[in-house]
Amino acid sequence: MRIPLYFLVFVLFLWGCVGRDFSTASVKEIRPNVTTKSEIFTNFGEPVEKGFDSGYEAWTYYRYTAGYAIGSAGQKRLYVVFNKDGTVRSYSFSEN
Repeated sequence: MRIPLYFLVFVLFLWGCVGRDFSTASVKEIRPNVTTKSEIFTNFGEPVEKGFDSGYEAWTYYRYTAGYAIGSAGQKRLYVVFNKDGTVRSYSFSEN
C-alpha cells in the first residue's frame, strides 16, 4: 500500500519536530579538555550532524519543535567541538 505524499507532509506538519530528542541532564557535566568523545556519545547518543569546525571534529545534537499539535514550540541544541586527542575543545548549549 502506497501512502500519498500529501498525507506524509500533513503528518509531519502535525508532528512538528526536527532532529532527535536528547537528555540535557549531562550538559552541566561537560568539561573542556577533560570530557571525552566516548563520554559525549554515551550521554547523548549518535549526533544528528557530524562535521568539522576550523579543522576540529564537531558534533551537533538538536531538537526543534513547532508545537502546532503538541503544545508549545521550543528548541534545544548542543554543539560540541573536539580536540585532536578526542577530548572536548569547546561546546555550546541553548534551550528555550
